[in-house]
Amino acid sequence: MEVYFWNIFMILMGSISIVLSFLTHREQSKLKRNGLLAEAKLIEFFNEKSTDDSPAAKIPVFKFLHKDKDGTRAFIVKGKSNSLGEIGELTPIYYNPENPEKEYYLANKDFLMKYVMFFIGMFFFCLGILYMLKDLNYPTEDYFLYLIISLFLGTFLLYLIGLTSDMVNRKRINDNSDKINIKKADKNYF
Repeated sequence: MEVYFWNIFMILMGSISIVLSFLTHREQSKLKRNGLLAEAKLIEFFNEKSTDDSPAAKIPVFKFLHKDKDGTRAFIVKGKSNSLGEIGELTPIYYNPENPEKEYYLANKDFLMKYVMFFIGMFFFCLGILYMLKDLNYPTEDYFLYLIISLFLGTFLLYLIGLTSDMVNRKRINDNSDKINIKKADKNYF
């Protein structure tokens, strides 16, 4: 039973990592689709220390301006990853105008983590499945080959799902914009 525990543990950890990757991607896509676009300027690097003996990570800090009915306000936000850059560098930022300090996405800086989480999750998920099949005496000898093949097939499947979802969302946006244009045309006509 202990052998199955580690297989199930790997499958569970892989699944959680894949789901977190998907949720991160969905949140970033939502901000790109519905948020406002501005330019953020890299103003400094913040040394973020961890609790153990590992070295501090240099997290970039950005500043951007948001205009609303009350005027222009400046917001300072931290990058979500240890990305490279130079002081004064400009990068696009998508943000929610209702909560710009908390809901933002630095498109050129914070894109890598969702892919790293996905590949690590796929690796552990496939490894857990393959070792469970091995423990169940499934007749095969090329487990590593099956791991690589299933990793690439899973990645390709996720790519197809994302592509299909993007096409459906674009069609829905185009349909809604056509309805809005028809309503505007009707109001102008009468």
